Amino acid sequence: MFSCSAGFFRILFFFLLFSSVQNRAQGYICAIGGGSENYNSWSDAPYRWIVEKSDSGKILVLSVNDESNWIPDYFVSLGASQAQNLKINSRTLADQQSVYDQLISAKAVFIKGGDQWNYINYWKGTKTEAGIRYIFDNGGVVAGTSAGLAILGDVDFTGRYGSAVSRSSLMNPFISAINLEDNFLNLVPDVLFDSHFIERGRFGRLIAMLFNYYHASGRNILGVGVDDRTAVCIDQNGIGTVMGSGAAAIFRKDDRTEYIRSGNSYTINNLLCDQLTHGWQYDFVNRRVNSVPPTAKQVDTSRVAEFPLSGIWLSGSNNIQSHTGTALADFLSEIQPSKIGVIYNQGYQSSIAPLTTALEAGGYAYYIFPLNSASVSLQAYADSINGSSAFIILGDSLTVISRIADTSVTAGRAFMNKTRAGNTPVYMIGNSGKTAGSFFIDRTEVNAYMSYRGLMTSNTGLGLFPDLIFQPLIFDNADYYENRTSALLWGMMLHRIRTGIYLDNSDYIRINPNGSTITSNGPMPVMIVDARNTTLVDSSVFVAGAGYKTRQVVAMNNLRYFVSTLNKTYSLASNNILLHSQEKPDNPSAQWSFAIENNYPNPFNAMTRIRFTAMRESFIEISVFNAVGAKVKNLSRDIFPAGQYTLHWDGTDAEGMVMPTGVYFCRISSPGQSQTIKLLMLK
Repeated sequence: MFSCSAGFFRILFFFLLFSSVQNRAQGYICAIGGGSENYNSWSDAPYRWIVEKSDSGKILVLSVNDESNWIPDYFVSLGASQAQNLKINSRTLADQQSVYDQLISAKAVFIKGGDQWNYINYWKGTKTEAGIRYIFDNGGVVAGTSAGLAILGDVDFTGRYGSAVSRSSLMNPFISAINLEDNFLNLVPDVLFDSHFIERGRFGRLIAMLFNYYHASGRNILGVGVDDRTAVCIDQNGIGTVMGSGAAAIFRKDDRTEYIRSGNSYTINNLLCDQLTHGWQYDFVNRRVNSVPPTAKQVDTSRVAEFPLSGIWLSGSNNIQSHTGTALADFLSEIQPSKIGVIYNQGYQSSIAPLTTALEAGGYAYYIFPLNSASVSLQAYADSINGSSAFIILGDSLTVISRIADTSVTAGRAFMNKTRAGNTPVYMIGNSGKTAGSFFIDRTEVNAYMSYRGLMTSNTGLGLFPDLIFQPLIFDNADYYENRTSALLWGMMLHRIRTGIYLDNSDYIRINPNGSTITSNGPMPVMIVDARNTTLVDSSVFVAGAGYKTRQVVAMNNLRYFVSTLNKTYSLASNNILLHSQEKPDNPSAQWSFAIENNYPNPFNAMTRIRFTAMRESFIEISVFNAVGAKVKNLSRDIFPAGQYTLHWDGTDAEGMVMPTGVYFCRISSPGQSQTIKLLMLK
């Protein structure tokens, strides 16, 4: 009995010793979001970390291209005993024993940028993959930048079918461009990395990738988006430290997150995001923020919530013409204003013609109010404001537009009284909508580097929805991706704002003060960022050069993202995308193709709005008939993906002729289902 026990304990001792050695041997990861390195700059800290964790040993710089010696020389300058390039640009070469022997002689490998599909295609299943794994499994460092970062996770975006962009990825997370690989290297468990994150506006595609992979595999992985000139350095215990100029945004599904899918349409409720800047640490094993630097500041989560004070329509584009048949028509048909105040900054007169033409065509009474330092003090304008039943705001100078909120001047007092106290609805076109909150971020379109150089400005807004930062045109121009993406989060951090809304240029939203809801219309999903549970904030300390300020990238914990094409109404009160009953399991109407709402307004004059929900992808026909059953016009006849839709009928027939006053019927039908509603047109 004693000898058996002694043998057992000897085996147990060696097992524990072996396990301890194996655990200590786990390697290090340095995931770099891209961007050029330089001496005495952002790259010194993470690249020195690579050298230190490799015990100043040999570093191999891997690529499929011919490379200069700049990176190897840089590593040597930081203390590496030697560093050299190694080009591996074919499967034949990748599977050679000599390549494997070179790899295992190194203490670290650094994988350069380029095209990650080349790395996967050439290296997967070869001695090169085995050599990289050997380095990592024996306590070495595996680092990569840009495309090199893309292959450091457990799941990789392959880029096989091109670079997926946020706009198309958010519209359909299952497009072919989102091609994911989970059988190559597998270095950081349950992690998918993405690079150039804020610079290329990639938050949308990373969210889509997580949703896609969850439905393909059932696995709940972390999505880690790393900014350019920024690194996440992960030690042997799974603790990652952010270094450099920008942030790392870490997305994950937790017990509050809801994933709902219907065909290619979807809803994501409460997706958690911790965004970290330099010095913040994240525990990748336990999935939580591990520590924060002294620069982090506490947030008072008990501060009073401020809901919208009036009905607000916000469009995602400065192009007036593109919204006259959608956002403007919706606004006018719902409000039915008797007199509209058109407010714009002086000098924008020549651009408002499409708006005034549309108003005149609809028979709406309006007046124009060009804002300048003198006009805001005129009693005549104040009187016109007091007589208005709705406002339309547009322009290209937000600081001038925001003067209409100045209560020290006559017109400002009238406007604020009408909107805040009188709940007069406001339609704000394009960038002018940024002034809807108590604060707005300006100078986002001066040049592509405003955020990077810290030159965007924070300004006082109209305060119609005090707890809001709004950013339109989010995916309109790649030159401004970083400015527009960071403007929303920087504004939320700076002023402790709870609600952020991204809007693309084809879309518009309605903010209802009574139900405290936000409803999006257009091809893109509603995109809401909520910070009501954020307790810690911070910002970058990196300065790009003389004459510039700190990069306007922030850290915020406990952010929640809401994205949906299935239903596009978000409740501020419940902090959720509102789910229709058909989106929940065990619903008896799930076999229906659609549900139609009553039209509004009804009766109507110039135009009425017809809303319906496609419960799943279906062929649907929508037509208008007169009182004797003759077809007047086909409004649509198409395949509709699951989601909400709004159509407008302007009272004309198929030839564009205006129909007479009377009763009409709108019939919506699909195979196996038909519904009809009554329309009353009064001219």
